[in-house]
Amino acid sequence: MWVKVIIVMLFIGNLVALGTAFYTLMLDQGRGGNRTANLLLVRVGLAGLLLLFVVYGVWSGDLGIAAPWDGA
Repeated sequence: MWVKVIIVMLFIGNLVALGTAFYTLMLDQGRGGNRTANLLLVRVGLAGLLLLFVVYGVWSGDLGIAAPWDGA
C-alpha cells in the first residue's frame, strides 16, 4: 500500500516541478539564469524515482500488470 502512496506523491511532485519550471520560464523571458534548468533537473530526478518505484512495485507484487479487457 505504501508503494502506491509514494507513486502518487512522486507524480504530483513531478507535475508541480513542471508547472514551476514553466512559470519561471515565462517569468525570466530568456534573461539568463539557471532556475528553469534546475527545476527541470529536479523533474527528471523525480521521474527517475517514479520509474524505480513502479518497477519495484511490479517486482514485489504490490502493483499488478493486467488490463481490464484481458479477461485473465
